Amino acid sequence: MSLPFFVFMSNGDDRPKIAHKFRKMGTLGICLIVMGISLAAIYVLWASFGYIGPSFSENVVTKQQSTLRAEYGLPKEPVITDPTILQTPPSLRDSLKSNVTNSTTNV
Repeated sequence: MSLPFFVFMSNGDDRPKIAHKFRKMGTLGICLIVMGISLAAIYVLWASFGYIGPSFSENVVTKQQSTLRAEYGLPKEPVITDPTILQTPPSLRDSLKSNVTNSTTNV
């Protein structure tokens, strides 16, 4: 049994299928390049401003509280400097204080 062998001749107007594949890869490549440039720009901006950290937020809140207390005539509150209390949300600070007092009284 023999298999027929056919030869298809190109008439010159046919374009190879590879060019279409490369056009798709070109679009994908451009998208990847744009994303890479965006990430690099974000990193450069972050590196130029630097890591602000929680001390910046602490300073802003302290300044806001003192300004608002002076504006509305409220008594001054002591400035909190303990990092464990500063990292705890205000709504949970009472439970944190009760846990500290319970642990010290149980010992």
